[in-house]
Amino acid sequence: MRAVLVLDGFDSKKHSGIISRFRETYIKTNAFNKELSLIIKDLFDIRNEADYEDFFLISKEETEKQLEDARKFCNEIESYLKTVWE
Repeated sequence: MRAVLVLDGFDSKKHSGIISRFRETYIKTNAFNKELSLIIKDLFDIRNEADYEDFFLISKEETEKQLEDARKFCNEIESYLKTVWE
């Protein structure tokens, strides 16, 4: 997300600021599929739980799903950046 937002001259010190601006600028305008918003939410929620819960556990199946979603997200970002730079 940050790689896309930097093209607009935007940065934020907080993850929430990056996520909010990305959704507002790129997902709400349909530059990216709305499915990415759900991926962002899920990954951010898990990141927060892992950081702040004392005994955070995640199943192998959920881990595999999150890895698949992260790959999907990265592929979408990469495709977008290639269209912007070519």
